[in-house]
Amino acid sequence: MKLCLMKILIVCVILSGISCSKVMNNTCTTVDARTYTSQPIVIKNDGCITIEIESQLSTGYRWRFAIKENPGMLINSDYKVQTSEGQIVGGIDKEIFTFKAVKAGNATIVFDYVRPFDKNPKPVKTKEFMITITQ
Repeated sequence: MKLCLMKILIVCVILSGISCSKVMNNTCTTVDARTYTSQPIVIKNDGCITIEIESQLSTGYRWRFAIKENPGMLINSDYKVQTSEGQIVGGIDKEIFTFKAVKAGNATIVFDYVRPFDKNPKPVKTKEFMITITQ
């Protein structure tokens, strides 16, 4: 019985590694928010886009996103933070958001820079990214 469960577990681990490697090998289009020019970003269906936005996490502010236009075309698949060297208070960090395309068409991602712990936080900055997903 234990041997059978062990074999099933090994097969599951191998299969999950195969499906994860397909996603990990897919090269994402990377956009730096500092240089984005409001032009539509074109990616293929089943592709992905990574948006890198500078922030100052030590101040309590962070980027919050919403997919405003056609939210069913993109799904958030990853979030990472690159902290500034030495983690200096007030230092510049980078929030990295990755979205996977699941349907062709146009979508708009809006990022608001807020302090999420405030009641009814009002954004101090807003950034909007237009995405075109092709077949």
